[in-house]
Amino acid sequence: MIFRQALLLAGIAALWTPTARAAATPVLVQTSSGRFEFATIDPAVGHAVAALAEEMWRSLEKPLGLPAAFSSPVFVRLLPAPGDGRTAAFEVNLEPGGVVSLWWRGDVGEDSLLRRALVRGLLARLAVSQRGAAASATPAAWLEHACVAWWRARSEGAQLDLARLHATKIPPPSIAGLLDWPAESEPEPTISAAMFWLMTFLQAESGPSGEWAGFVRRLLAGMDPQAALAASYPGRFQGAPARELWWQTGWHHHRRLRVLPVQEAAESRGFIEVLARFVYASPDGEADRLVPLAEVLTRGMEPAVSADIARRLNTLGSVTTTLHPFYLNAGLSLADAFQAATSGKPVPRGLTETFEADWRQGTILEQASRRALDALEAKARTTAAPDKG
Repeated sequence: MIFRQALLLAGIAALWTPTARAAATPVLVQTSSGRFEFATIDPAVGHAVAALAEEMWRSLEKPLGLPAAFSSPVFVRLLPAPGDGRTAAFEVNLEPGGVVSLWWRGDVGEDSLLRRALVRGLLARLAVSQRGAAASATPAAWLEHACVAWWRARSEGAQLDLARLHATKIPPPSIAGLLDWPAESEPEPTISAAMFWLMTFLQAESGPSGEWAGFVRRLLAGMDPQAALAASYPGRFQGAPARELWWQTGWHHHRRLRVLPVQEAAESRGFIEVLARFVYASPDGEADRLVPLAEVLTRGMEPAVSADIARRLNTLGSVTTTLHPFYLNAGLSLADAFQAATSGKPVPRGLTETFEADWRQGTILEQASRRALDALEAKARTTAAPDKG
């Protein structure tokens, strides 16, 4: 590992100008072990992109069936500019030994491209974990774009409403056109939204036999997307017309499902507050005590605690899409914490802190919104008041 890190740092240093090399030394920034490792000249950039990668992992962990960690992370070189005669903003390579490297040569402010780069690196690493040397560094373009759209909807509450809005502007695109989306072609926002709805639909259609997981495995193995769909979802359709009807029915159902938030901000706040509050009997049996969430998570495999968490997780999952946007992230991060506590594996560090940060952000937004509405109401009353002069 030390040798590999030295090569990574040497590679990034060699591509900087002599002036830049004299002014700065490459540093390594890591996410959770076995996920991503970034080599960069600017530590602030490295930490910002690492935080984005952690957010991506949390958003895609369930739909992609990600492990807690890979045997080796995705090694990312954050370069300041092309500088080496290459024009692509990023590229993902499979190197000897199953190592996946991601070279980023663009501006980290290019959010869409940066998200695509991180998703492609993650998909390539997942393919290596499943296929070994037979893996491909270029998974199906549709899956890449769909994962970016899913990530946005999971991490930014307003993006889900935006996806619904986009879906009202166009008829359902053909499923073949989405699945066979050409590589390196950036879809319009309405098409990105359609890819999100297709990913939502296919997961919802997946039963106990794991059709969605099988579909992803086939795509990562390089199988033709349309053939992979037919092989993964047997009996759902017979022929292209039936397949389109199947998809279009799902499109209309999911885009119309709970179009507007059912809960007000205060209602969502109270709902999550109750789910995150654990009161258990003290060991001496004399009084109940409020148990911190972090402690509860560490005791998730105790039968009574596990049953309680599973019940709360089921309750949360049934209403997640109705949470007010201010508290959607808090609900999602609380669900992540509950899932980790009952997984039978060590609970990753930082889950409680992530939930608490999302919770604080929700309360800040709610309070700011209330102040703005109060100010508007006060202004309206002042404007409407009769002139007594």
